[in-house]
Amino acid sequence: MEILEKTIAQIREQFGLAGGILVAVKDGKVLLKESLGYADAEAGKLNDNKTLFQIASCSKAFTTMVAGQLCDEGKMTWDTPVKQLMPDFKMMDKYAEEHVTPRDMACHRTGLCRHDVMRTFVREDRADLVRRIAYFPPAFGFREKYSYQNQMYVALGYLCERLTGKTWEELLKEKIGDPLGMDMYFRGIDTIEDKNAAMPYSQQDGKIYRVSEVVGKASNPCGGLYTNLDSLERWIRMLANGGELDGKRIISEKGFAELIKPNVCIPGRSAHPAELQKSYALAWITAVYKGHPIAFHSGSTNGFNSMVGFFPEENAAFALSVNTVDTPAYNCLKYLLCDLILDDVADDYSFLIDAYKRSVNLGPDYTEEEKKTVALSEQEAQKFIGQYYNPGYGVMEFIYQDGHLRQHYGLMDQEFDYLGDGKFVGFEVMDTRTYRANFNEDGNLLMRLSTDAVCPIFFERVK
Repeated sequence: MEILEKTIAQIREQFGLAGGILVAVKDGKVLLKESLGYADAEAGKLNDNKTLFQIASCSKAFTTMVAGQLCDEGKMTWDTPVKQLMPDFKMMDKYAEEHVTPRDMACHRTGLCRHDVMRTFVREDRADLVRRIAYFPPAFGFREKYSYQNQMYVALGYLCERLTGKTWEELLKEKIGDPLGMDMYFRGIDTIEDKNAAMPYSQQDGKIYRVSEVVGKASNPCGGLYTNLDSLERWIRMLANGGELDGKRIISEKGFAELIKPNVCIPGRSAHPAELQKSYALAWITAVYKGHPIAFHSGSTNGFNSMVGFFPEENAAFALSVNTVDTPAYNCLKYLLCDLILDDVADDYSFLIDAYKRSVNLGPDYTEEEKKTVALSEQEAQKFIGQYYNPGYGVMEFIYQDGHLRQHYGLMDQEFDYLGDGKFVGFEVMDTRTYRANFNEDGNLLMRLSTDAVCPIFFERVK
């Protein structure tokens, strides 16, 4: 265990973690269970086994678990067209609209790009967020390729609501939380600050600073669950045991197997040379690590990075969460826990830490041309300031402030640099994303609000 403690200390030092929680189990035994650092660094409050962490997109596996349970109950199948289950569901691609299934939604092959910025605007109404999907142009052909898409998980959660008459949050507690004995709280619904909860942080150059949560409760099915270390241990014990815990079967054996059946290939290589053959199943990335099949999923939101995974053939699983973003620390911790499970802990993990440290890019991915910014006068800014509308996104406003064009959209307050000829570029520090805004001669706006550059969004000037 000495090498583990040493490596964890190195990771915290190299990547500037406020704190975190991690656990690994195998054959019913706990291999490692630890709370690290601070829940609240300013107050000097330490994390413990009951400290609540936001697990972000690791929440997706809870959504597919509930959907799988509804399949067991005969309320749906993974391959039934959504249109048959929810007749008012609409997409811009009419072929996709008629043929898209819950499986397509859950494995990210609907043809849409991310559109994550829109979720900062839709704060309360899940049905409205799903309605807006009808106005998203396809970036790829239906079932053509893997393209990560959070709104479709919102739609899947909403579908479960429509089939049961209960909210997604109620379903999670009833079908997973209560049977497993898990503590569950939800973004935008429960007041976390008055509980034992980890505060969200980001880091730059090894120094942490407090950040705030910006996404509302409408998008909870894609990433809005809070839970703690003791509860995550219960969750992964069930995963390691193929859907059963303490004699209680949460989902049928067939249903559990369906959750980790690969559906679409994920392009690119893993950061770790021993991790191969990545595909997306149903809220699980499936791969082979050091010759052993593994299913895992990461989660990232303002202030938190998480990872949950299991080895189906090893009766083993792990979970971790850190309350610090803009750091690859959680990736390093993932492989540390995997090696612990496989009894293959290295003598030195500096190679992995160094590799991830080199991969960190917290700055904007501006092109050489985009680095050549020019001054924006208040007079010239008059051509661009105003309100712009897209039926999927709603109203976006631009103002002139301190020599820059500034975007107001929901909780976004984004500064843009001017490139000339109506072209602007901006970098959202908290989301580590680059946004581009092009104003045309008609006074309308074309924005790239996604990490996927093939997905421009048209806004009409309305004021």
